[in-house]
Amino acid sequence: MNIQRAEPMNILVISGSSRQGSLNTRLAHLVSELRPTDAVSVISDLTRLPFYDGDLEAAGTPDPVSDLRSAVATADLVVLVTPEYNSTIPGLLANAVDWLSRPRGESVMLGKPVLVLSASPTPYGASWAAEHLRSVLTHVGAAVSPDGLSVGSASERLGRADPDPSVMVTLTELLADHLDREPEALSA
Repeated sequence: MNIQRAEPMNILVISGSSRQGSLNTRLAHLVSELRPTDAVSVISDLTRLPFYDGDLEAAGTPDPVSDLRSAVATADLVVLVTPEYNSTIPGLLANAVDWLSRPRGESVMLGKPVLVLSASPTPYGASWAAEHLRSVLTHVGAAVSPDGLSVGSASERLGRADPDPSVMVTLTELLADHLDREPEALSA
């Protein structure tokens, strides 16, 4: 059931790529283009996060980690966009998930609605990385959607000024399915 919301949804989109001209960051920014009435924030520089280390965490949470955790905590939906490196998620994104999964049992990811997107120049669209990411997020307690979008041949489909219309339609429908339903339906 589609509903009209009185207030915009708070959507946090995190790109797992820091590369200039990243197709995954392009896909991340499409979320804000498709949801102009919602409050969409895109994070595309995870390099500011230190590598997770229990000793560093025990000494005090670094400011960039606190900022990321706060952004996740206030989001109605977190969208993670992953490239695929060696058939899995990049270390940069894995590091962010490591920080977000802490402290154990009190993570900001517990019960957080999460949608996973991916893109790759290959025909597979980083689908292996997307599946691995869903598995890790489920393990840390996020409410991970079994649905997602893996954009194959992304150089052609996302790398031009106007993205492939089929990508736009699919992404629009996917976001609507997750954001324009009654809150009870989101947890079902």
